[in-house]
Amino acid sequence: MKHIRSGVTALLLIGIVIALTGIVYAEQAGNASAVIQGPLLTQKPGSIQVLSSPTGAYVSVDGVPVNGYTPVTATGIAPGNHTVQVVKPGYADWAGSITVKSGLKSYLYATLKPLNGMISVQSSPTGGTVYIDNVSSGTTNVIVPDIPSGVHQVRVEKSGYISWVSSVTVTGGKTLLVKANLKPASGSVQVNSNPQGGLIYLDGIAEGTSPALIKPVTSGTHTVTIKKAGYLAYSANITIKPGETRYLYAMLEKAPKPGHVYNISDNGKTYSLSQYDVVQVDLPENTSTGFSWNITTTPGIELIDHSFKSSNPGLPGAGGTATWLLKLAGTGSQEFSGIYKQVWMPSSANDYTYTISFAVQ
Repeated sequence: MKHIRSGVTALLLIGIVIALTGIVYAEQAGNASAVIQGPLLTQKPGSIQVLSSPTGAYVSVDGVPVNGYTPVTATGIAPGNHTVQVVKPGYADWAGSITVKSGLKSYLYATLKPLNGMISVQSSPTGGTVYIDNVSSGTTNVIVPDIPSGVHQVRVEKSGYISWVSSVTVTGGKTLLVKANLKPASGSVQVNSNPQGGLIYLDGIAEGTSPALIKPVTSGTHTVTIKKAGYLAYSANITIKPGETRYLYAMLEKAPKPGHVYNISDNGKTYSLSQYDVVQVDLPENTSTGFSWNITTTPGIELIDHSFKSSNPGLPGAGGTATWLLKLAGTGSQEFSGIYKQVWMPSSANDYTYTISFAVQ
């Protein structure tokens, strides 16, 4: 019985110790809780580094401008969520959110999308067809919309004028003004002669009598010939530039008088003459039928002049006489020969031929 009481007493002592220990722990826990529920630690500001493609964009954080352009770092940013806006002319505005942590740097990358622009094309004179990068885009004056930012080719074409071409740079959200000054694709030539009244030929086509203004004349090199009875034919090459008027003045030289005149009846004959004699050959011709003389000479014969005189100038299609004025510049056997045929037909045994020979001393 005595042992039982001692056990109970021991248990009671252990319980008292545990209870006292719990009170002390609770007190300590209460003190610890008071410490935890005290003021929080101080938060440090962070930063945001903003990069963009393309670079050189303006940045703002929560509407506050950042000094500089991308790539740029915004400092002194409070921890938490922030809105960043990136703006660059010619590109759509970019906006995004980012979380900044205490004392740390956050990174943000913005890819900017280019805006389309417009090209206003004007020309003088108006009415030219506009091509943007070889795509037909209307006639001047015209505004062409939805042109991507960057370099483009503008071409303006108008009948009778030289094509106008230029490379231009379009900025998104803006209208680029392009003015094309179109230059005529042709020019003119003012022809005069002394004496006047000579027949003018441009590249072999009759254009009137001198003096005369011939237009339009396409750009490039042309041959002007002036013929007048009793004078040597005058011929010159001229180069015409777009919008330019060239002036040509011809001093006509009197044709030497031939010492001998030959015609169709002298076909097949040979004559003895002296060096430097001037001779004339007259042959019937009617080019309106498509037939003409195809003449060849030996190297010792110099052609001074070639002309045609109609038998009836007022009658279209009338034939006449073709005349060749020749100088016998070389010695020995010299020959003047021709075939009368249609120029587009090959030679044949049935063609009419003419030959006259000279024994030159």
